[in-house]
Amino acid sequence: MQLSDTNIRSTCRELLARKGKTSGRGLCAELKRRFGAVGKTERVFAIWRQEVSTASLPLEVSELKRRLAAAEVAAAENLARAELAEYREQAHQDKWALEIDRLRQELSALKGPDSGRLVLPV
Repeated sequence: MQLSDTNIRSTCRELLARKGKTSGRGLCAELKRRFGAVGKTERVFAIWRQEVSTASLPLEVSELKRRLAAAEVAAAENLARAELAEYREQAHQDKWALEIDRLRQELSALKGPDSGRLVLPV
């Protein structure tokens, strides 16, 4: 069974709230007790370090960090959407420029070579 980041984070937060301070090994022991699995040590300890550093910050700063991360994600999504829209607009412009050029050439071919009059095929 693979533990989700959410399971690890919530367990870590509960331990920090209950005991004030907990070790990475204490978190691993609690995960083993609750879920019967620990997960990869490197991953669990990385999450533990993040949660411990967040828990030690004042609430306002941790909230600002969370909001900043969310804003960065939203900005990246907006940039990707804008780039896609720009690409689509360029493709649209290219398509119609080619179509207009084709129609001009067709019109030019229908005009007589020595007169400016239009010669329609019968």
